[in-house]
Amino acid sequence: MTSESSESGLQVLTSQTSGRHRLVVRAALHGMRIAAIWQVLFPFSRNVETVAVTTLPGSGFEEVTIALAQAQRELVDALIARFKSMSWVTSATLC
Repeated sequence: MTSESSESGLQVLTSQTSGRHRLVVRAALHGMRIAAIWQVLFPFSRNVETVAVTTLPGSGFEEVTIALAQAQRELVDALIARFKSMSWVTSATLC
């Protein structure tokens, strides 16, 4: 994996070989807006393989991990930009 900056300004890790990505959206504990996440994902639903919601009470965060299949870089940048614009999102990381 390599590290590079996306158009949204976030540092991301990319997998050069598969074209598959994992996007992790993090919010403060009890601050996750699941309906807002689905609204962002709906236009990109054909690229979404799985979505997993995890609560990490010891760290004070909740995470949603979104597995994207064969996602073009422009699509990934658009997703990150949408999540980054939401006030309740503490981080959006591409793995």
